[in-house]
Amino acid sequence: VAYGGGGVRDAELQEVGRPRMSQALDLEGDAGGIQETQMLKAVWKKLRPQDAAFYPDQMWLYAGPETYIYTKGKEIGDLKTILRRGHYETRIMTFNSLNVAPVRSVCWDSTTHVIVFPPFSEYPDLHDIARKDLREYVSQGNNLVFLGGFATIGLLNDVFGFRLVAEVYQEGPFYRSPRYAPGTIFEYMPQRLGEVGNVYGVKMGSMPPGARSYYDTLGESVVWSVRVDFGMVTYVGSDYMDAFQMGDWHKILRAAVSI
Repeated sequence: VAYGGGGVRDAELQEVGRPRMSQALDLEGDAGGIQETQMLKAVWKKLRPQDAAFYPDQMWLYAGPETYIYTKGKEIGDLKTILRRGHYETRIMTFNSLNVAPVRSVCWDSTTHVIVFPPFSEYPDLHDIARKDLREYVSQGNNLVFLGGFATIGLLNDVFGFRLVAEVYQEGPFYRSPRYAPGTIFEYMPQRLGEVGNVYGVKMGSMPPGARSYYDTLGESVVWSVRVDFGMVTYVGSDYMDAFQMGDWHKILRAAVSI
């Protein structure tokens, strides 16, 4: 028996034994009863098929006024092209406001399991209800992908209660983690990422419990994710400002939306 709400794709609770009601068993010389109980065992499955063939069929991309791509058709088109390369059937929809109603509409879209937030040019003002909807979206088994920037790191702390500490600057290259990449989509990604464009990392010691760093160097992680209930929050440290000069980083972004 699988337990889950709408959008839960990453875990199942498999019933290996059903708790039974107390039963009075007639024993010779004893009018008492014996209680027999069996425990439920939680069996976690991978968040998605961990192979290079999997890719979401549609996703949301935020393109509001707090981002550098706002009203810029070329920049929006560049990001869509990166996300759809090799997956041209994937549909990418945009929304332009973080007000309560638009955020709720996107988060309640049960057919779409990925939302991508590009770098913020200014800190976004999120209502408490919108923050709650984003947390609920993740907890139901979906993936929020954030691209690099100081405002992004601050927003993650604000919405999810993290205590991330931004690394002001750390020279690349950044190396694929031999500990956390195996068994994930990042196992198929480049072994090393160059420092192309603006890359914003976080101190690994400040990452939330359970977070996995997929690319890092000298205590700074630039690609990582953390499980939140049934879903994931994923961070990619590049701001993709030089979109078409960043071949390997394109692969990383496509991997990030595939978790």
